[in-house]
Amino acid sequence: MTQKTLSFVLISTLIVSTILAGCSSSKDNTSATPTKKATQEEKVTVRIMTRTAGTSPTVTAYQGLLKKFMEENPNITVVDESLNDEAAYNNKFKASLATGNMPEIWMNYGGESFKEYAKNVALDLDPFLKEDPKWAGDFLPLLDSWKYKEYPGTFGVPTEFYSVAIYYNKELFQKAGIEPPKTVEEIPALAEKFGAMNVVPMAMGEKENFRGGHLLTNLSLKKYGFQKTQDLMSGTAKWNDSEMVALMQTMKDWQNLGVFGKNIVTMDGNTATTMFFDGKSAMLFEGVWALSQMAASPIADKIGVIPFPGYKDKPQFKDNWFGGAGGYSVSKEAKGAKQAATIKLVKFLTSADSFKYYLKETKGGVYPVKMDVDPASLDPITVQYMKALKSSSDFKGEIEEYSPLLQLQDKVRNEIQGMFAGSSPQKTADAIQGLVDSNKK
Repeated sequence: MTQKTLSFVLISTLIVSTILAGCSSSKDNTSATPTKKATQEEKVTVRIMTRTAGTSPTVTAYQGLLKKFMEENPNITVVDESLNDEAAYNNKFKASLATGNMPEIWMNYGGESFKEYAKNVALDLDPFLKEDPKWAGDFLPLLDSWKYKEYPGTFGVPTEFYSVAIYYNKELFQKAGIEPPKTVEEIPALAEKFGAMNVVPMAMGEKENFRGGHLLTNLSLKKYGFQKTQDLMSGTAKWNDSEMVALMQTMKDWQNLGVFGKNIVTMDGNTATTMFFDGKSAMLFEGVWALSQMAASPIADKIGVIPFPGYKDKPQFKDNWFGGAGGYSVSKEAKGAKQAATIKLVKFLTSADSFKYYLKETKGGVYPVKMDVDPASLDPITVQYMKALKSSSDFKGEIEEYSPLLQLQDKVRNEIQGMFAGSSPQKTADAIQGLVDSNKK
């Protein structure tokens, strides 16, 4: 899976509204009803843009599905425009939007930041979901990520379920004579224990700055529950209040203790993962999308999975997880035979059969549909991840995803990266709140 960090907040609402006014003759949110009369004998090209690119087992499975689809539908040519790198993906999507040359299918994470896309460029998929109750009924309850009270309809369907947990090296913990942390308060002590073994407790690559944002969200959900996110969005709480500064101070303290290792700002995710595989890091703060990589690693038999720890004094929030769904949206510009072909591809890629194919080819993974799975067919790490998931009571996305302020996610991530580079938690929090205050109407 691609990383939840996918961000569609690079274009302001003004740019979106201005550009898109000329992209479509349709001025409302309603889509055409399913094109039942569109002939599939007509040769059609469908472009799809995802973050599923590279050489991982998941990418190989995805490309295998595209090939299978084209073999079964020789009149449809699928052009895969996927890019793994987040910045490159976002820039390409922004350019396609600005030129009115959007792909027919693109991947996103819905939520508040997607609202303008639902309003302007995304096709309402409700008619197709209602037309095919089997397809619609197989999804886990994740469609709300693409629903908005202001714009009736469903503007995306899930293709992945994401959440973030902690992978840990069982052997290293045994050598240290300690158990994996069950509470946030236990994490600082790991620095001394593992430091004596010349091992980093939890290497984290903050060069791609989304991880700092993910960490802050995890701490907030575990300490204050989702209410804190709602209060920040409503303005009844501030990013620089004592509660948020305390969370950032925890992150800074962990850095100073060496919990994340050295040079966190210049370390990338691949380096942190390599350290974990080489036994130089005891834990890896990573998502469900890494399961296939974990299962194929040289230390697969040593890897365990735990939920991100909760706070000792807040047991009521310990089962809150950072997570949600990523999915596919369809361009409103797809009409007639092209629309029919596009919907056919979306349904194919998000069918239970396709997710079973992913499971078989990657030997693991957690998926956004209901399907019968033989536990014997799963790799041990996936089994452990699924066991950890059983503790979950709720899934919520990154704090900024719930804000209509499009620049906020980049601001939060950049400021946290700056904090790790030397800024204080208070200055970091003040800078984020400054952006919020400057955009108040």
